[in-house]
Amino acid sequence: MNNFQNLCIYFILSFTYSFVICQDIPDARYEHTSALINDKLYFFGGATQTTNTSNEVFYIDLSSTFDILTSPFKKVSVGMPVGVNLATCVSSPDNSTIFLIGGRMTSTSTAVYKFDPISLQWTIPIIDGFNNSFINRNEFDTVIDSKGKSYIFGGTDTKTGITIGNDQLFYEMNLFDTASMTWSTLTLPTDVLPRIDYTATLLPTGFIIYLGGETRLTPSSANTKPSFNDILIFDTKFLSWSNKTASGITVQPRYGHSAVLSKGGNIIIFGGASGFAQVYPDLAVLNTNTWMWSVPSNSTVNVPPSLIHHTANLYKIYMIIAFGRKTSQLVVRPFNYSNNIYIFNTETYSWVSSFNEVSQGTPTNSDGAATNKGDLSTDNGNSLTYKIILYIVISIGCIAFLSSLVVCYKKYYKNRTKIEKNLMSDVNDLHDKERYSNRVV
Repeated sequence: MNNFQNLCIYFILSFTYSFVICQDIPDARYEHTSALINDKLYFFGGATQTTNTSNEVFYIDLSSTFDILTSPFKKVSVGMPVGVNLATCVSSPDNSTIFLIGGRMTSTSTAVYKFDPISLQWTIPIIDGFNNSFINRNEFDTVIDSKGKSYIFGGTDTKTGITIGNDQLFYEMNLFDTASMTWSTLTLPTDVLPRIDYTATLLPTGFIIYLGGETRLTPSSANTKPSFNDILIFDTKFLSWSNKTASGITVQPRYGHSAVLSKGGNIIIFGGASGFAQVYPDLAVLNTNTWMWSVPSNSTVNVPPSLIHHTANLYKIYMIIAFGRKTSQLVVRPFNYSNNIYIFNTETYSWVSSFNEVSQGTPTNSDGAATNKGDLSTDNGNSLTYKIILYIVISIGCIAFLSSLVVCYKKYYKNRTKIEKNLMSDVNDLHDKERYSNRVV
């Protein structure tokens, strides 16, 4: 009887653990890279407290609802063939392949790897015209167009986390055509300076918008940070460069930030640092029609910690921030890394606590404020509350079910014992009758 009760308790605890807690929780990291394939958001490599070049691969299933308090990460059983940080990756237009490009790799045999998310196989693609000087290139961003052509601007060959003076910035634009597996390199015009740690955002017009990062006025000069009011643009149709002057609020120069393009055509930047310190504002929005910077009022509520070298990916209306190194006004060492995710609704311009892939967001006015704030309950605490209530109800249901089994077992055991006693009594009576019937009087 005691063994059965112990088994029931063990089953309850195991069920609760597996249902609520059992996820793959990755080590905190930064300088990783990410790519979206259909409903899965993949994360590759990065630097952790224990290694500078992880080869781990994680993903989040975006077909399900989750919240930021419960780790949604799942680890892929097959890691990368090399450890890497400060790389970039792009998804093919047909969502069948991810290309990992550049970065500080533990092997220098190539700078491009191909990942099949179905077979989980990594291969080295054969690229015609590949630029061998691109090996060890890092601290750049990449975009890919609908035809499969990716654009890789600048970058550096430094192999450490600190610029030591003998590294170089590359005055070139590399074009990698993932459809034809060809590579070409364009030299920059004299009035275009190279950059590192910037963001690149491809507009539907074919313009690539480059924001922030670091540059050099001459190859031997110290790094400087470009102004966010001076926007560098590359035209992918005519392979030409231009500049646009932006207005609005002042966005502090930074590197290591992230950027996504919302459905409304606005570029949303987040995080970054100047030196190792926090920058302001943490989040800002660039209207690509008026070329004006702003900070939506909703975006200053429930903000996550300031981060650098994190990733940001847009899925439907959600900007998903993952990992990164935390920054603050006062630089504290050792650095504090994150293994959390944060979710920003790009329609309501608000930070939310849960991801609901069914939600289509709330209408907003010109400054990003929600026109019907009552609808925000779907994205905020109520969704988390419902999930917690669901866990509790399911756990209580399991406990009630197993308790009923215990009660039934007790009744069954009691009735069985009673029947056995009656049978034994009947048998004893029968033996007595037979014994007395055989007596000789």
